Amino acid sequence: MMAADNDDNHDRFLRKNLSLSRAYEISKKDKVKDKIVRGEQQPVMTICYRCKKERPCLKYHIAETGRAEGAVSVSNEYVPLCEECAPKKKKSADELSAKQISSLLRGARHGRV
Repeated sequence: MMAADNDDNHDRFLRKNLSLSRAYEISKKDKVKDKIVRGEQQPVMTICYRCKKERPCLKYHIAETGRAEGAVSVSNEYVPLCEECAPKKKKSADELSAKQISSLLRGARHGRV
């Protein structure tokens, strides 16, 4: 009798875990789809999180750390940021700065290319 109860509990938890796993995978795929569509986001008139001025803002993901009584907490939030306060995009690797271009030209003049 006791073995039958354990098997029933095991089967029930197994079904529960499988359904939770499926739900997690579906939500993960939805997040990926949201990120793809996110590039077509339109600015909305709201108050900027950093400068506190009402401007057209887009939502950006930021991570902030806080300390209280020896413990450190990290919070991940989506906050509205205006164009001035938004994180700057990184340059791609194939772009050269003005300094790098002049250095290459100097090297070419001296035959070091």
